[in-house]
Amino acid sequence: MLRITQTKNTLLDGATIADQLYATPKDCEDFFESIEKPTQVVPVPRSTFIRAGVLTTVRGSAYMEYGNTKLMAIVAPPRELVRSSAHRVSMGVINCYVNFAAFATGDLESVPEREKHLGSMLTKALEPLVCRNEFLNFQLDIRVLILDDDGCLLSTAINCCGVALIECGISTYDLITASTACIYRGYVFINPTAKVEELLWQHRGGNALLGSSSASSVKDNDIQEHGLLINASMDNFEQLAQCQQCGYLKPETYVRLLDYTLEINKSLRHLIRRVLSDRVKEQHLLDMREQEEERLEDKRLAAIIERLKQQGLHEFIQSNIKEDQYTKK
Repeated sequence: MLRITQTKNTLLDGATIADQLYATPKDCEDFFESIEKPTQVVPVPRSTFIRAGVLTTVRGSAYMEYGNTKLMAIVAPPRELVRSSAHRVSMGVINCYVNFAAFATGDLESVPEREKHLGSMLTKALEPLVCRNEFLNFQLDIRVLILDDDGCLLSTAINCCGVALIECGISTYDLITASTACIYRGYVFINPTAKVEELLWQHRGGNALLGSSSASSVKDNDIQEHGLLINASMDNFEQLAQCQQCGYLKPETYVRLLDYTLEINKSLRHLIRRVLSDRVKEQHLLDMREQEEERLEDKRLAAIIERLKQQGLHEFIQSNIKEDQYTKK
């Protein structure tokens, strides 16, 4: 018996996909009808929570929640390249490692492939951001732990790593922000969830909804248009650090999705700047508190030294010996 297996599209970065041997167009139609469809396009980010410096054991760390997508980024200080036969490189090397928590996804078979792909895409997005000319012949290791996956995984990882890099004190050219948008059957999904990305994956697997009854009033070229766009930008320089597309998009649709993602990136940029400003203020208060504690400690030690000079060593020791009330006769 011939069994057909679909090849997974790793470009759909955030989908949590259950393996299926075969999915008919009718299954895709039912799945599409179960998805909540947007009535209007509003280019705003999801509910977002970002926290810098969540770990005290490393110099740079950040935690981010983008809707139901949750992950953590860790940045270690640059370290020298250890290669016996490596030649001196003209720029620093960035290595990104992405790992899924055991409870983050149900599709365990494709996890190694997705981790490798996400790490490669994350490296390409962060290389234009970091001033790699400042640590020649050194490498910078960035690690991302994915705790929950509900779409927009790569763009969320880029945002979180950007915050962690600044927390670590790594020189960057600008703040980086990223977002995701996609289109399917004429519907534009801003910040698509894992279900929408799964639907795109099923479509690219060959299950286009060409024979559905709801598609009779739509032109064939409109039905065929489907795709996902991930855009990472640096607003100060008006540059794109990474712009990744998968699927089929018309030029005008591509430009429209690009404008949506740039608008979301601007909103995220204001949020990240506020988070970093609050982090600087928080760290300043901690430093002031530590300085005050050190000042009080120095004052106490100075008083002890003064007493020691005035009383002498033997008298000072005797004055500080207190008799235990429980052993006193």
